[in-house]
Amino acid sequence: MRSAAQRARLLRQRLLTSVAIVAGAWLAYGVLAGGDHDEFEAAGPDDERGYYVNSAKLTEFGPDGAPRIVLHADTIEQRLTDQSVLLSDLKLDYRTAEAGVWTVTAAQGRMPVAATALLLSGDVQVTGREERGAAVIRTDQLSYDTVTSVIQTAEPVEVDFGAHHLEARGLRVVLNDGTLRLESNVHGRFVP
Repeated sequence: MRSAAQRARLLRQRLLTSVAIVAGAWLAYGVLAGGDHDEFEAAGPDDERGYYVNSAKLTEFGPDGAPRIVLHADTIEQRLTDQSVLLSDLKLDYRTAEAGVWTVTAAQGRMPVAATALLLSGDVQVTGREERGAAVIRTDQLSYDTVTSVIQTAEPVEVDFGAHHLEARGLRVVLNDGTLRLESNVHGRFVP
């Protein structure tokens, strides 16, 4: 059984390797097919990028062979200036043994060079699929720690669980345990 750090490191390696392979195949296809040079964007020195992939799907498998994390992104782009990775229009499915499947969507994402966190922004939504009722979390910004499987924010959040609705500033969710903690200014409505 691999430790959380080993799984995170393996996920980062698989993510970067998969993206590099897809980018290389795309580039080779363009060269071999004799594509028009106008199809390639010219980047200025301040806007240099490494690899760039459209319509990406990356999967990390768990020890049981089933998908553990599936990431879909409209675009994935490496920034050469700081080696970070930018993602747009992304969806992340994360499967846990204890709390089922969680789906995270966001307009943008950024993974710093250390690749231990995914910083999400723009209409971020986290949805849990449990038999007791799906929890839905909405906020503008969210951090997902790939090592500890913790999501958190200091921004205003809305949480819906069945007919119940909560609003707060800041939250911390441990996805593996299915626990949620609201930080401050908590207001709620519970329907019997």
